[in-house]
Amino acid sequence: MGVAGSIAHVIVECGFHVIDTVNVNAKADAVHVSTSTMVRKMWAKEGMTGFGRGISACFYSATVGGFIYFTIYKLLKTYLAGVLPNIDQGLVFALAGFISEGVTICMKYPFDLVKCRLQSVNYIFKYQSIPHAFRKEVKGNGIKALYEGMAPYLLTYTTFMAL
Repeated sequence: MGVAGSIAHVIVECGFHVIDTVNVNAKADAVHVSTSTMVRKMWAKEGMTGFGRGISACFYSATVGGFIYFTIYKLLKTYLAGVLPNIDQGLVFALAGFISEGVTICMKYPFDLVKCRLQSVNYIFKYQSIPHAFRKEVKGNGIKALYEGMAPYLLTYTTFMAL
């Protein structure tokens, strides 16, 4: 289950990475621009390379995150159904999804943080690679820096997965 989930997660996350990159750049831009304007702007500035920024962080996050999520979800769903036999199966599945996504995000969020920065504002952070980004953040601001801003992300995605 974990391997299949990992493969599916990688296909979806990496397959839509270009769209995500345009979205993140549009949000980070100082001026409101349309999608087509942002695509032209990114193409003019960096060419095809600009659309692939952060894909390695996306790949690692999706590979490990997909495996962790689907493995924990399957185990937890089975366990909770046995421990809570009088509770509606839908609620058991929702609880399993909520908990599984919460655990997964704790691993995945630092990669997403670095990915977004690589996609849009790396001229500020000047990351050379993913390991460099992690070293720079931990050395300069402590491990907590990799998790700042996680609360809204955690609430959004755990609720989404539960539903």
